[in-house]
Amino acid sequence: MSDKDRIDHLARQYLQAIESGDISQMLSLFSNDATATSPISGKQQARDFYTHVMKITKDRSTVHKNTFADTSSALQMAVHFDYTRIIHDGHPETIECVDLFELTEDQSRFKSVTIIYDTAPVLVDIDEA
Repeated sequence: MSDKDRIDHLARQYLQAIESGDISQMLSLFSNDATATSPISGKQQARDFYTHVMKITKDRSTVHKNTFADTSSALQMAVHFDYTRIIHDGHPETIECVDLFELTEDQSRFKSVTIIYDTAPVLVDIDEA
């Protein structure tokens, strides 16, 4: 499998895990000590971040826009997508996201993710605006 195919496959697995809400599937994509950094939650263990996200959201769907790979070493990638979900018992809200990943040396899993999106709609949904 080429680097490009491997990275595309990881991106699609990641989006599928978001949609399914399967925390085991999601965590299998990350190394054991992986971190997740988001604009609202800050930096924490990926397992804690995704466990919380899956707990407070439902009816998740994604629209994959693009996957970007580091052309020099292929140890970094980014996934650009629209993410629609319901937080708690609210209404569906869509945010545009770019998730930046650092890959393990063998490019099989994620070492870290930095999640980028406009926080305004999310803060309103979780009553922090």
